[in-house]
Amino acid sequence: MERYHRIGKIKPFAFCGWLLLLYGIAIAQTKIGSVGFEGNSFFSQRQLLENIPSRPGQLLSTFPQYVSVLEELYRSEGFYAFAVDSSVFTYSDDSISADILIYITEHERTLISQLVLSGNTNFSSTQLIGLMESSVGSALQPSVLEEDIRSILDLYSRNGFPFTTVTSDSIRTEAGDPSQLIVQLMISEGSRLVMNEIRVEGNSVTSADVVAREVRMRSGMLFDQDRVEEIRKRLERLQLFTSVAEPQLYVLAGSVGDTLRGGLLITVTEGNTNTFDGIIGYVPPVPPTKEGYFTGNVFVAMRNLFGTGRKALIQWQRETELTQELELQYKEPWLFGVPLSIGGLLQQRKQDSSFVRTKAELRGEYAVTEALSVAGNLSTESVYPSSSVQQFSVFESNALSVGAEIVYDTRDNLRNPTGGVRYSTVIQRGNKEITGPEKYLHLAGERYSSVQKYTMDAEFYFTTFFRQVIMMGLHGKQISSSRLELSDLFSFGGTTTLRGYRENQFFASRIVYINTEYRFLTGRASSLFGFVDAGYFSRPSDVLHSTVRQERSLYGYGIGARIETGLGILNINYALGEGDSFSNGKIHVGIINEF
Repeated sequence: MERYHRIGKIKPFAFCGWLLLLYGIAIAQTKIGSVGFEGNSFFSQRQLLENIPSRPGQLLSTFPQYVSVLEELYRSEGFYAFAVDSSVFTYSDDSISADILIYITEHERTLISQLVLSGNTNFSSTQLIGLMESSVGSALQPSVLEEDIRSILDLYSRNGFPFTTVTSDSIRTEAGDPSQLIVQLMISEGSRLVMNEIRVEGNSVTSADVVAREVRMRSGMLFDQDRVEEIRKRLERLQLFTSVAEPQLYVLAGSVGDTLRGGLLITVTEGNTNTFDGIIGYVPPVPPTKEGYFTGNVFVAMRNLFGTGRKALIQWQRETELTQELELQYKEPWLFGVPLSIGGLLQQRKQDSSFVRTKAELRGEYAVTEALSVAGNLSTESVYPSSSVQQFSVFESNALSVGAEIVYDTRDNLRNPTGGVRYSTVIQRGNKEITGPEKYLHLAGERYSSVQKYTMDAEFYFTTFFRQVIMMGLHGKQISSSRLELSDLFSFGGTTTLRGYRENQFFASRIVYINTEYRFLTGRASSLFGFVDAGYFSRPSDVLHSTVRQERSLYGYGIGARIETGLGILNINYALGEGDSFSNGKIHVGIINEF
């Protein structure tokens, strides 16, 4: 009996507990029906509903977030005494939903009545207040005030005061009027800093003068934080160093009065600035008429001659038995102590058995800003028909051209960009004179003609996920003249234009092509990627050679890799062109030219 009596007493309590548990579960699953507010005048019902995190149809359990969100919203507009008085829940008969009515009291709004600055002597209060978003008649927002303080510090740091501090210790209401707020900023300007020297560490090859000139801070110049922040990026873009540390500011002894003497310590790690790569192949003879010949590509680039930043390049490539090209380049940076560089190019191409083209170019480039540069060039070009050809191929000619170029480059890393844009436009105009061969001059008609060339290149880089980048490139070229020959046309197809086709497979007067790559970054300058290329070209008719106008759209796709080696960045692509099967794919191999 005793045991039964105890059980009889326990059962009602257990039953009530289960009921409470089931009721709690039901409430937890209750959804919000509607939300209303009482006591609001500054914000409308719609504005309040747009700012709260919960919405009709969501679970009632999200309601506790309302209060803190409402308090933050009102305080951002100066209602510091705002309060949520109570909340009334009206449940449906089945407790599936509940309507909420929130009672609030806004109280009086507090606005900034005065902005007071003290301690500033080098800049007027009017000038400093002009930098601030916080203003008289607006509510005080801590995040906005922090940005205002940062703007003031930026102004001081750009004008030689890196040790300036700004505090907002005094924020108070006016006596007897809680609606009026006085904000006082205390400024300690510190000493003015003048830069006297640049120290470089880690440069075993590169001259310290090369680093110092890229810093662009002369002795006696006031400290400028913006210039200091650009130093690292500027040195990395030289591609002379594998790494560049953030510049370190130090103060020299012997400062005079309120002006300090300082310097910057720049630590670098030398990179491999010389590239030598090449591949040589041999095509065996085909009896009884064809002899064997060598083919291949040799690439030599020196980007830091004698540690001075001077650049030189030599490249030779032989595509077939009768087609080969030789190119020499040189670049002299920083002439006359300004960011002006002068460079020269010599190029000779033997195209099949048709002609030999020789080109010489002189180019000057001036860096207007970190991202923008302008250039001009003067070039001469001579074309000579091959002496071994017994029939007409091209005219012997000479051309003189002048051109202008604009380059805008905001890429964050030149070797493996993850963001930014590179855009360039080249316009070239010149005159061409046909000088031979004598026996074909009667076919020429007009022996003098003008030639115009236009080139546009744009590349865009977007980061999608961690170490994943989309590259989109848009390129176009056009040449126009009253007479166009094979030697005037652009070559098209291959590694650097439209992958999936032979190198320089097509010749055209107008070219437009798009390169799209999805890259998986695997190293500092390495990546794996898939790509799709699409292009269009057109070529005018040629009466002398009995050829009709050509016009064609093409596409290619595949996979590739950029591999950083001790000799340079190797670019390998496996590509399929229009109509290709897997066995007909083409492998493109080349060294990325960073000259």
